[in-house]
Amino acid sequence: MPLLRLSTEIRDRLRYSPSVRHAMARWLLKRVPSDSGDTDSISRSIIHLCRATRQAQTEPLMVRIEQEIEKRVRLIGDRKVNWSQLTGDWKAGQMEKAAVLKPYVGPRERGVVLVSFEYQWARMMGITNLKEFAQRYLLVQAPTWSPPHNLANTLFPAQYPDQRIVTLISNAQDVKIFSRLSSKYQVVPLYASSWVNPALYQAVDFESKDIDIVMVANFSQYKRHFALFRALRDLPPNLRVVLVGQASGGRTRAMLLREAALYGVAERLEIRESVPDEVVVDTLARSKISLILSMQEGSCVAVVEAIFANTPVGVLEDAVVGSKAFVNEHTGRLLRHRDLGSQLADFLANAHRYSPRKWALDHGWDCHGSTAILNQALKERALAEREEWTQDLAVHHWRPDPILVDPRDQERMAFSYQDIRERYRMNLGK
Repeated sequence: MPLLRLSTEIRDRLRYSPSVRHAMARWLLKRVPSDSGDTDSISRSIIHLCRATRQAQTEPLMVRIEQEIEKRVRLIGDRKVNWSQLTGDWKAGQMEKAAVLKPYVGPRERGVVLVSFEYQWARMMGITNLKEFAQRYLLVQAPTWSPPHNLANTLFPAQYPDQRIVTLISNAQDVKIFSRLSSKYQVVPLYASSWVNPALYQAVDFESKDIDIVMVANFSQYKRHFALFRALRDLPPNLRVVLVGQASGGRTRAMLLREAALYGVAERLEIRESVPDEVVVDTLARSKISLILSMQEGSCVAVVEAIFANTPVGVLEDAVVGSKAFVNEHTGRLLRHRDLGSQLADFLANAHRYSPRKWALDHGWDCHGSTAILNQALKERALAEREEWTQDLAVHHWRPDPILVDPRDQERMAFSYQDIRERYRMNLGK
């Protein structure tokens, strides 16, 4: 049993070791697959290089690999690319994770379409009359990982028939990266976690909270549940600990419990798997503290969801997680790796002192405040380019796909959804 625990922890340490990752990036850079000049093989070499860039630990190495990517993007030019073979989960004519935020008004005032997840906006390349679509609708993309290097963020902008693509970010470092990846990008520093709707969360009096620790995270390895299991050994056995998530990355509930058993804490966990959204919201609100222990991912919406549920959040201080930007002395705590158990004990003892929901509302961290920021950025750019702006963006929230908040906006956009479906054979949303 101790050897299995040690194996888990060593693998994790190697996975996030800066020196190991830097060496991996250099190794991948030296082993770029040769291409035969066709778009498929060049595209696959870009995918390989993007993988190397995501491992790079210094900006000079990252920039060096980006330059190699750029050479290949220019080599492909406007030649036809087989996106359906290069993009996972390809579905022709369907973008479930998308919403119309503004209708098409006229030749001088485009509509706005938001699409989240890279594989989703890659599907746009299957639209036959894509050039007309780009003339009628401005694309706003919401990326999912940081750093953002992948085919959809490198080759896609070069092939997409518009001189401007608006992109959100998953981490503050992405602002600089996107500006290097394509001159087409207009970066608006908002996250996937910037679109939480506070109306969905009803705060619970601290005295009524009956869950000590909650962790809302899929069961993938990168979520690092083992770090919580290890810390629980240093905490009282009567704490109520709830895990909310679903199988992911080949890891199931049974595997999660086996991992917990390595640390002797399997019997202390309550796992709520693939539960309805209302259960997630209720669980967050009834918890004293929430944890995210991943070392690297994208925005991580669960952080801000907990904040609006008035539950302070603990995030690792050296994590590359975008929503770490929302954690401060009012909303949660940055945690160290060493002595995590004692830190959680102190966090629990002082959980009643935090006021995360009030702080977030006061600073406009919700879907309404974020819409105002995005609207202003798009309006200013449109007017600067001598376009018109007579209609503002509809407010959307993330549950977990982009959905318009106001039913009146849903009615207002109905014609646009129908027009896009009939004109471009593309279904947006669910």
